[in-house]
Amino acid sequence: MNRRYEYLLRPLPVGNVLLKNRMVSTAGIPHMLQGAEEWPTDRLITHLANRAKNGAAAVYLNFAMRTEEGPGGPPARPGEIQMTFPPHDTQVNIAKTSAHNYLCQTIDAIRYYESIAITQPMGSYTRTDGPGMGGTPQHGGGDGPMGMPEDPMEQLRQEQEQCRGRDVGHITKKQLQEFVDSTVESAKILRQFGFEMFSFHNAYHNGIMSEFWSTHTNHRADEYGGSVYNRARLMLEVMDAMKQTFGRDYPLEMLISVDGLGVNRRDTFELAKLLEGKVDILHVRHGDKDPQHPIGFTSSREVPCPNLDVAAALTESIRSRGGKMLVGVSAGLQNPDFNEKILREGKADLICMSRAWICDSEYGRKIYEDRAEDINPCIRCNKCHVPNDSDKFRSFCSVNPKIGVEFKLDQIIEPVGEKKKVAVVGGGPAGMKCAVTCAERGHDVTLYEKQDRLGGQLFHADYASFKWPLADYNHYLIRQVEKSGVKVCLSTEATKEMLEKESYDHVVVAIGPKFNAPNIPVAEGTNTMLAVDVYGKEAELPHEIVIIGGSETGTETGMYLAEHGHHVTVMTRKYMLADDAPHAHYVVMMMDAYLNQEGFDYVRKVRKYIRVDSSGVTYLDENGEEQFIPADLVVLSGGTSAVPDKCAEFYGAGNHIHFIGDCYRAGDVHKAVTAGWAVANQI
Repeated sequence: MNRRYEYLLRPLPVGNVLLKNRMVSTAGIPHMLQGAEEWPTDRLITHLANRAKNGAAAVYLNFAMRTEEGPGGPPARPGEIQMTFPPHDTQVNIAKTSAHNYLCQTIDAIRYYESIAITQPMGSYTRTDGPGMGGTPQHGGGDGPMGMPEDPMEQLRQEQEQCRGRDVGHITKKQLQEFVDSTVESAKILRQFGFEMFSFHNAYHNGIMSEFWSTHTNHRADEYGGSVYNRARLMLEVMDAMKQTFGRDYPLEMLISVDGLGVNRRDTFELAKLLEGKVDILHVRHGDKDPQHPIGFTSSREVPCPNLDVAAALTESIRSRGGKMLVGVSAGLQNPDFNEKILREGKADLICMSRAWICDSEYGRKIYEDRAEDINPCIRCNKCHVPNDSDKFRSFCSVNPKIGVEFKLDQIIEPVGEKKKVAVVGGGPAGMKCAVTCAERGHDVTLYEKQDRLGGQLFHADYASFKWPLADYNHYLIRQVEKSGVKVCLSTEATKEMLEKESYDHVVVAIGPKFNAPNIPVAEGTNTMLAVDVYGKEAELPHEIVIIGGSETGTETGMYLAEHGHHVTVMTRKYMLADDAPHAHYVVMMMDAYLNQEGFDYVRKVRKYIRVDSSGVTYLDENGEEQFIPADLVVLSGGTSAVPDKCAEFYGAGNHIHFIGDCYRAGDVHKAVTAGWAVANQI
């Protein structure tokens, strides 16, 4: 028995099923795993099966059963069920034999690894002249790109106002009964496919039951409004109907927001009492969708999960009154030592995770094998999440290149032949990932780095408090290099001539990019620095600093300097700061952080930079009026570009030459890591 993770790996009876451990795979699935097909693809099936194979005791399939008009097409005919997989506009019609067979294959693949499949039955009701059955608010109609609000915080305000603006008062009792009955009918169909547990997502206004529960959307004066019991009545009726239909032992889970829009902790604890015996697992989530996906700005190593305190209080409340209902906690829970501590201290009964299974395809296996230090850390970029209007083309894992191609790894990875002698030039993320992967494949690898440390551009993460997830990833890569047996030559600038003498079979060039300054007039003698050069030098820099270039890099550099006591003004020509950051569950939280950062100011929509000199920056604002900002230092953040000329100098350094990372194609962590992994798997 694994004593280190005794509680995490302990089986857990839930109703009439046995979970093989206390780790659950929640509903988050990168949208690129499912395309326009009307059935679960091999790509999706393989990914979900791998979650079960690598430790998930239960795997959630997020699709919606609809019998009403939805984003994917017209209303289903009577007896015909439609299901949506990510992306949300993809409809899977279970009436089609192909979809039926593939869905059964998905569930069978999960069960093959001794796990259970969970999904959410979806009820509906006949529409009237009033609004529909609610659901997640949709963004759009703003002045920014692709309909986003010009001010990103307006996105959050719009969502909150939409939640407050919807009202369930128009829904009749007949319609409510129709909703209860149709939920049970959809569950009957789903059970035939092999689902062994049902889940109901009632967090942050996600559906009609949660809207009846919220005081922001429920202003009724009848038996469905007002008191805790009345607002919970629809939930209770649905859960009672489910238990009556499937038996008291059939396990049901409910996702709830303990605090949030129109919900408070006291009422939620009363709700837990009402749900005792009707719900087996109460899955605690945040009141708002963004904080439910914590990032470096909203969490820390010490407190990675925003929901733990309330989950612990709820667990204690249930146990103190002799309740049997289990509590699941989620959001930012990847560290297995932290998760073990949660269970050991009785703060929750289940650890519910999504990103953990995405950033490391062997997450659970490494826990079972007591190799937690080898788990690939999540950098909390949230680029794996289903994209919104401004992120249509971004959905991947930045640190796990296998995601999305698991089903064809045997086709894209070359079989290992004879042992090769490999040189990797550059110790950034691309170079380290390549070197480690080559070593894992059995090759003799030497890594050259001209600095006295590994990490490349990731070194800056050690200096900014909010970059701790990226710092953890950098140190993980360095650890893997050390463990892999790769020979590391620090403070060594490799040249073609040096490498030629060693007769390498393969030379992989990962020397990094060129750092650019914005194309603006800068007077001679002006005190300037590139953004990459300020990290670690905050104590030497003057107080008044202007940063020209408001990308994610420029914005984060400004926040870093401000948190170290400088007064910083970040300037950009664009409509918002950090417009290149992910919008799905990221940029709004980032904006909230810099708006609350003392010493941080910004100017957007700059028309023209007129003059940058030793006194400061003169520019034209969005109205064409001349403005001036004093500065003792101007930091230039103009991004990066590839260095093909420097790459070409390595031609002939080995029998085979490869180019990866920013030196070849300017990019980000995702592109660097993927390129390093891909090239290594060809050697």
